[in-house]
Amino acid sequence: MRFDSGMISRRARMASRAAMLGAAALLCTVACPPRAAADSVALAWTAPGDDGNTGTASSYEMRYSENAVGADTSAWWAAATSVGTMPPPLRAGTRESFIVAGLPAATTLYFAIRASDEVPNVSGFSNLARKQTGSGTVTLATPGNFSATVTPGIVLLTWDAVPTGGQELGYRLYRRATSETASTLLATLPITATAWNDSSAAAGLSYDFSLATYDNTAEGTPASLGVTIPGTAALDATVVHGYPNPARDQVTFRLNVDSTSDQRTRVTVFDLTGHKICLLADEAFSPGQHAISWSCHSDAGYKVAPGIYNVIVDGPSGRAVTRVAIVP
Repeated sequence: MRFDSGMISRRARMASRAAMLGAAALLCTVACPPRAAADSVALAWTAPGDDGNTGTASSYEMRYSENAVGADTSAWWAAATSVGTMPPPLRAGTRESFIVAGLPAATTLYFAIRASDEVPNVSGFSNLARKQTGSGTVTLATPGNFSATVTPGIVLLTWDAVPTGGQELGYRLYRRATSETASTLLATLPITATAWNDSSAAAGLSYDFSLATYDNTAEGTPASLGVTIPGTAALDATVVHGYPNPARDQVTFRLNVDSTSDQRTRVTVFDLTGHKICLLADEAFSPGQHAISWSCHSDAGYKVAPGIYNVIVDGPSGRAVTRVAIVP
């Protein structure tokens, strides 16, 4: 079949626009209305057009799989299961929804949708919507590619975010030194987080980190890793205490320096994500007690927000850490 030049040009433009529809206009967000059965899920998105963001597309195709999409979305789509015939699209910009029934119960499924025009030109893939069907025990996702990079004074932890739209509300990050019997909760993070800095790990020690998703009632199977911090463990580390704690406008830290050395001691305040707030001291202290005051401001002169802060002392005898709470 031959087309005149005008028709070919128009359809070429439509093909280009269709390729952008899935990523730009189709947002598969998941909602479960009361009428959705245990083996069904309801999905919602904004209708694209057949000519950019105008007009009305001709048809939809939605597919699902128990497997999350990998590097090759086309391969995932080819292996996924079609939900069958869908209602025709509405005008561009209209909010649409569709209930997929007949799904296996208590199963985590991933959904994607594509639009076509009358040619048909087919859009790109929408984002992947993740949903757990009802009945049975919900299985929370385990973060993938959990890894650590050690830099001076900081352990940078990274991972792949689990798909949004499921039961998971966020992450809980735990740490346990090899000498400890129980793990400590370091942070509770949003589901969109993909990194966290631990600035309180001590040189020469080994730690086990674990990261788990959670919902309203439980935690998922955690991702875990072990890290050894380079350096020599402190045998008579500098002791540091802050008062008052909690504080509002002023904190005084008491340092008890046990050893004689011409090496410098650095006192730094970090937030709980490992970002440096201010440097309080960087000098060689004589043995004995020393007082250092902090006005609860950053190095840039801004008042710090209420929250918990790590105060870290790095000196000749090793590293000491204390936490101080700043209240409004």
